[in-house]
Formats: sequence, structure tokens, C-alpha cells
Amino acid sequence: MPPADHWRMQLNNYLQASQQNDILTWEQACSGPAHARVWTAIAYIRDIEYGRATASTAAAAKEEAARQTLAALYAERIEH
Repeated sequence: MPPADHWRMQLNNYLQASQQNDILTWEQACSGPAHARVWTAIAYIRDIEYGRATASTAAAAKEEAARQTLAALYAERIEH
């Protein structure tokens, strides 16, 4: 697995290497009061949810969702 940081970059590199960089889409939402925001990020591959995370910042939520997505893609590759 890649290093434990820069998961979005690692995910984009993985998809670009397989010439599939157009299959990833993101959904982001924010909830809670202004002083305690909770961000949710969802990563979709071909419109199927692969990663979902919540965090106190949008960037942190997206990083964790990217990590989950990359782990799922690696697992799929091993299975096939």
C-alpha cells in the first residue's frame, strides 16, 4: 500500500496509470453548526460508492474516502 498520506493523489495516480481517470466522482456535504461542522465525502467509481468518510474538515473527509477507495480497488485487483 502507498504511504499513509496523500491518498487523493495516490488514487488519482492509480486511476491515471490504468487510463481510467474519468471514472471517479465525488460527493461532499456539510452539516452541523458553524462552530462544529461535520463534512462527509463519498467517492464513487462508475457511480458505485467505494469510500465514505466524515471529518471536521472537507479535506480530511476526502482523504479518508480516497484511502478507502484505493484499498477497495487494490482488493478487487488481487481478487481478479
